[in-house]
Amino acid sequence: MRKILLLVSILLLMTSPCFAAKYVKIEPEFLTAAQSKNYETVNETIAVIFSKIKPVVKTDKYPKYYHDFTLVKDDGTQNKAYRYVKSGSAELIYTTDSNELKYVSFRRPELQKCRILYDYPSGNLHAVQVFISENESYAFGADGKYVDYTPYVKEVKEKVIKSWKVPPRKKIDVLAKGQKDLLVQMAVTVGKDGHVKKCRILKSSKIKELDDNAGAAIKAAAPFKPFPSNYFNEEIVIILNFNFSL
Repeated sequence: MRKILLLVSILLLMTSPCFAAKYVKIEPEFLTAAQSKNYETVNETIAVIFSKIKPVVKTDKYPKYYHDFTLVKDDGTQNKAYRYVKSGSAELIYTTDSNELKYVSFRRPELQKCRILYDYPSGNLHAVQVFISENESYAFGADGKYVDYTPYVKEVKEKVIKSWKVPPRKKIDVLAKGQKDLLVQMAVTVGKDGHVKKCRILKSSKIKELDDNAGAAIKAAAPFKPFPSNYFNEEIVIILNFNFSL
């Protein structure tokens, strides 16, 4: 059975106490056992972070564009649509399409894997994200409210699957000419109104017809529903894997 595999890495980042004039305390919205079996770990992490956090940090010293900076090794918390660069105590996050700095984030290594994210260039607190695994993470807005992206992502996934017209197996075999790796990985940026703002290939199958086929599935599925009112992001980046080898 041919299936589309989606890896969703919604980029939400967090910052650490640094640079800003004042700390504040924010009462976070704690998870329940019904939301995650790891709710206690998540709650312990956000309780520490939001007990003393800076709402604004200075960002003017950071380079606006990515050049030949040394990248941070992925520990399972990175979104492939971005480049992560170490800069002192900060982690700079650049978009891979425009090479522009999007977020300045900070980590708390003594806690569960997490990020505190600030918008660039405003320096305003954007979000806090806690990672349990590569497939399980929890995002909290600057007000401490939990934001669940799972239902929206699921809807996007289902709509793309329905729109994906996979070529016949025989045709794929002819195009492949013995090639085994037929994965097309796409980064899709969805705006808050549900329209696709960007769609680009992260990994090509090296067969144009298959790459175009994956892009056509996304185009046919769009637009998607507008974001729910509690989503604090103006856009989210979703990574879609189209595996023609299955």
